[in-house]
Amino acid sequence: MIAQLFSFLSIGALATLLQYALTAGFTLAGWLPLVAASTVAFMISAAFNYWANARLTFASQGSHAGNRPQQLRFLLMVALGCALNAGLLQVALALGLHPVLSQLLATAGVLASNFLLSRAWVFRRH
Repeated sequence: MIAQLFSFLSIGALATLLQYALTAGFTLAGWLPLVAASTVAFMISAAFNYWANARLTFASQGSHAGNRPQQLRFLLMVALGCALNAGLLQVALALGLHPVLSQLLATAGVLASNFLLSRAWVFRRH
C-alpha cells in the first residue's frame, strides 16, 4: 500500500501541475473565469491521471487502461471529484480566501477522496 500511495501521489502531483498550468493559462488569457477554468483543466488532467494510475499504480491489482468497467468507475469518480473541486473552490472563494489557497484546499479534498475511491473501488479487482 505504501508503494501504491507514493505512486498515486507522484502521478497526482503531475496531474495537479497540469491542472494548475491549464487553469492559469485559461484564466490569464481571459478565456474562462477561475472556477470554469479549473473545472476544464481538472477534466483534462483526469485523462492523464487515469492512464498513468491504471498502467503504473494499480497494475498489480489487475488494472489496465483498456478495462471499460474500470473506465466507467473512474469517470464516476472524476465526476464526483470535479464537483467536489468546484464546490470546495467556490466555498473557499466565497469565504474570502485567496484564489491560490482556495485551489490548494480544493485539491487536498479531492486528493483524499480520489485515493480512497481508487484503491477501494475504481482499480480494485472485481
